[in-house]
Amino acid sequence: MTGIHDTAWTQAAMIRGYRNWYVRTGDDRWRRLMASAADLQCDNLDPRSGMFAHAGHEDDRFCSLVHCALADIALLEASDQVDDERRARYCRVAATNIDRYCLERLWVPTEGAFRFSAFDHWSPHEDRFVVNFNTVGAEALLRLHAVTGEARYEDYALEICSWLGRRYRDAREYSLRTKKTGSSTREGQLTAPLGGLAYQYTASHPEPDNRVLIYGALALRGLSHLHQHTGDPEMAAMIRDTVDYTLAMKDPTTGLFYHTTDGNAVVRWPQFVAGCGMILSGLLAAKQELHGAWDWSAVEVELLSRQYSNGSFPGFIGKARPGANIETWEDRVATPSWNAQMFEYLTQVADPPAEIQPSPTFRLVSSGTVYIDSPDLVLVASIFPPGFSCLYLTRKREPYSILYWPIHEFLDSTFGRAARYARSAWRRLRLLDFRR
Repeated sequence: MTGIHDTAWTQAAMIRGYRNWYVRTGDDRWRRLMASAADLQCDNLDPRSGMFAHAGHEDDRFCSLVHCALADIALLEASDQVDDERRARYCRVAATNIDRYCLERLWVPTEGAFRFSAFDHWSPHEDRFVVNFNTVGAEALLRLHAVTGEARYEDYALEICSWLGRRYRDAREYSLRTKKTGSSTREGQLTAPLGGLAYQYTASHPEPDNRVLIYGALALRGLSHLHQHTGDPEMAAMIRDTVDYTLAMKDPTTGLFYHTTDGNAVVRWPQFVAGCGMILSGLLAAKQELHGAWDWSAVEVELLSRQYSNGSFPGFIGKARPGANIETWEDRVATPSWNAQMFEYLTQVADPPAEIQPSPTFRLVSSGTVYIDSPDLVLVASIFPPGFSCLYLTRKREPYSILYWPIHEFLDSTFGRAARYARSAWRRLRLLDFRR
């Protein structure tokens, strides 16, 4: 069985999406949904530690900066559309998370930025500083400053602003240098355009990391808010550079965005479908802040062509392996976490429905996979490709799945043991033959 629960990643996008439609229409049903989602996010706070539960997205061992910041931003934005009691609670929860967790446990004064998480199981021996995490962290600080009037929140945000400027200049110099030498790409690889934001830095790896499209676009939201507050021309340059880079990283074959880079080489697969919502929200924030003429309408058309009949969007294309024209269940299945990002974007550019209808049951049977998504349950049964074979069944209102069996892990383990036994037996036979 696997645990099923909300995440700050999902809740924040839902809160902002419902708020978007309430502000646009004044229809109270969207305010009620916004408040319900925000109340649930508040319930996830531990007031003693300041940590949110379920703030690790794919790994519940983390309480990561980005999840906290996104939740805080959503709560602070929602606070201006609710009654006084809720307003006080939302602001108190955001302040508690920022004061007792983010500033007390994640802030690194010598770096002038936040580290990834209090417990970083992927980098246990040194701090990691993630660019998009810090941009939305700075936005959360500025929004709390606007609510409380406390100057210290603004001071921390401006320190992050300086850190971002340094990292941006270093990354651009590194990209220019390696592009001239050709040292970071191999023959036959597609070279990435200049620009974009690196993902992370550590003391042992001070050079820019790969440039992940969804996270560079997420950073655009924080950068746009920082620019709105400071008017810093370097911040505007970072925004333009990142937007130009993102739009240049569009795959002409699929009509979607490439996912990331390896040095200066494009990593084509997998490509996000539902996750494109996060990219488009970042582009829209930048366009609104700088009044740019950027256009991504063709991407919208491509995305809408992939929408399922129940309104959801699939996760990926090309998840199986680089260059493989094979669809897996991970490509096909719609997840709340990424569909929430698409929902948030669409609420900014599309009108709400006249009434909320229960989603119809969606069925997909294709290439060794059965996928059923009904209002009550989800079923995934996949045997092809073998490396992605699994069985999964859950009722949506239950905290645990009814069945989760990753068949490919069982097969890998079984065949692995058989291969090890065969090699061991062969060595023993050779040794016996030698002794004779």
